[in-house]
Amino acid sequence: METYFYFRTQATIANDDDIAQSAMFPVSSFMGCYPTADTTLKVHFKSLIIQNVAATRVIQNDTDLASASIMVKQPHDLLTDHVLLTITANKHREVMEAIANATINRNSSRPFVVVADDLSTATEYLHANITACSTITVNTAAAGSDSFSSTFS
Repeated sequence: METYFYFRTQATIANDDDIAQSAMFPVSSFMGCYPTADTTLKVHFKSLIIQNVAATRVIQNDTDLASASIMVKQPHDLLTDHVLLTITANKHREVMEAIANATINRNSSRPFVVVADDLSTATEYLHANITACSTITVNTAAAGSDSFSSTFS
């Protein structure tokens, strides 16, 4: 059974109604984390929505040596989903270690791991140095633009 990390930014239970306020990511999609400020840790996951976005499409195939092909290359970057955690100043290592331990210690008896829940009546954090779940970003579109090329026989 897969284990999941849970994050929640919303303090009021009645207002928790979109993907920017609470999200759950499979632990297997965890890609790493790093500090972005003295009190901020950015945690990355493989995208929940965007998969296999880079591709090359042939709009018109060559049918003989006199025909043209038009290729569309989509060099989109696969963006990661991420969560910004607010932490005690300069305690990145301790929080990263707690997250790493939670990825290693996953088992079927604990399939749901709360990393940060800002619910005002029952805040819960994976580690004492996590003080809030600042932002949840789940990407819904790829970054980049199509480029076109034509080849003629």
